[in-house]
Amino acid sequence: MSAPDSRPWPPPPDLPSIQELVRTADPEGHLAEGAPTDEYEPEEQAILDSLHGLSTAEIVVANLLPALERIWQQAFALSPDALASRRPKLLALAKEIERFFGPESQPRTRTQILEDNASAS
Repeated sequence: MSAPDSRPWPPPPDLPSIQELVRTADPEGHLAEGAPTDEYEPEEQAILDSLHGLSTAEIVVANLLPALERIWQQAFALSPDALASRRPKLLALAKEIERFFGPESQPRTRTQILEDNASAS
């Protein structure tokens, strides 16, 4: 019998998870257009950096969306109108980050993840 897992839940945000969430969201549509998978590396690192020091209770959309908007505005030199057009995708990304690392996150099995992905399609 294996020992109980002593890792904290939810796990702290990590770069591979943030990369997966950003690349799945593809807010600029670059990956869908054939850009390399590392297209968002600077933004992914900036997102991880913005999460550093936040408690699980603080990893919520209300805190995430302004940080994502700031990161996107700086990275892509967006006008207010251009940023507003990206807000729905950035909001969806913020919700995913909260779902994985925020106060309501729950351990999920691979089967549950596949079921969630199938129902979202």
